[in-house]
Amino acid sequence: MLTIDWIVLAVLAASAVLGMLFGFGKLLKFFTGGIVGFIISIFVVYFFTGIVSGWGFVKELMERLHTVMEEADNGFVDFLMDIGIEKIILYVALFIIAQIIRIIIVNIIKGIVEMNNPVMKVINKFFGLVFLIAVVCCLTLIVFQIVHAIGGETAENFRQSITGTFRLEWVFDNNPLNALFEKLGEAAEGFGSVLVPFKAA
Repeated sequence: MLTIDWIVLAVLAASAVLGMLFGFGKLLKFFTGGIVGFIISIFVVYFFTGIVSGWGFVKELMERLHTVMEEADNGFVDFLMDIGIEKIILYVALFIIAQIIRIIIVNIIKGIVEMNNPVMKVINKFFGLVFLIAVVCCLTLIVFQIVHAIGGETAENFRQSITGTFRLEWVFDNNPLNALFEKLGEAAEGFGSVLVPFKAA
């Protein structure tokens, strides 16, 4: 085993210990709050906008809004239509809903796993261990993805530095985030046209 393998094992062991000490409830609230919670809500909006915009009552509301704005002889309203205000309203509404649902779910889970019960205490510690190790693994995949995205000599040097390690080289070459970000990039190309029908003349 190379030095980097021992470092990886040490990080995983430390993550396991810290996960058990803090517990799943506290870790879940910490990692889903603040800027991380904000990012989670953005991803939820990203993935669900296309679905929600296809719902009948949502399409009807957006069409009504567009009709009302078209009938208004107002320069400011014309500006709002130009920037796609109906899209912005939908995104903001979904973001607020996602934030509220996220907070409710996290608080419910935290309240359950932190119950003053011997069984729940064990569950809280066990899932805290699993959760923190999973977070460390995800962060590692993100770092690998960033290096992969940079590409060129940087990516090649990085890959050479982990060559011969236990599975790290394989993880770098087969990082599932590579395919995910490629799909997101393809989806992003048509993201702005999700509600194009509402702006049709």
